[in-house]
Amino acid sequence: MGNIDFKDKKNIYAIVVVLLLLAAGYCLYSYVWDPFVQDRDRLERERDAAQSELDKINAKKHRIAELELQLVQAEKDFEKLKEMFPEEEKVPLRLQDLYAVLRSSGVQIQRFNPEGSSPKEHYVENRYSIAVNSGYHMLGYLFAEIANFNYPTAITNLRLNRYSGIAAELQKAETHGWTPITVSVSFNLTTYTSKKVAQ
Repeated sequence: MGNIDFKDKKNIYAIVVVLLLLAAGYCLYSYVWDPFVQDRDRLERERDAAQSELDKINAKKHRIAELELQLVQAEKDFEKLKEMFPEEEKVPLRLQDLYAVLRSSGVQIQRFNPEGSSPKEHYVENRYSIAVNSGYHMLGYLFAEIANFNYPTAITNLRLNRYSGIAAELQKAETHGWTPITVSVSFNLTTYTSKKVAQ
């Protein structure tokens, strides 16, 4: 390979054309091809990420019916909780419930007094003072029925005393065959209501 004669105009033109072509090729690569490749790679990554998200959504789509059933059940459970923990104490309903239980258990009610409410952090306690005369089996039935109320209750300050007329009751029981009244019972019954959250 011979030396290039820089005095020959054809050689200079050829070199200039080659340099211009190299510069044009570099500009084309740097400003057109390389950004195009980067955009294409970015779009492919975004497409892959979107496809992955779509695959996750499609994988969970069959759970829509299950989630709807869970929502319906959760709403039913919430309604039950609202009945168990109402926002206001329903004294007439409590009286009806207790009266029905007292009648079915056979105890003799002596006192039923609402004793007011006591607010706690998340709920309110509603207290009732109750006194009855009863036989032991009747009393057990009474407490079992109170425990089966469809709302939470608590019995506190339970006091049992011998019934003052027990002798006469035992005599009547022997004569007529009925269950005698043997104890006088007093206790506090507590029910609960939800506390409204300040908004």
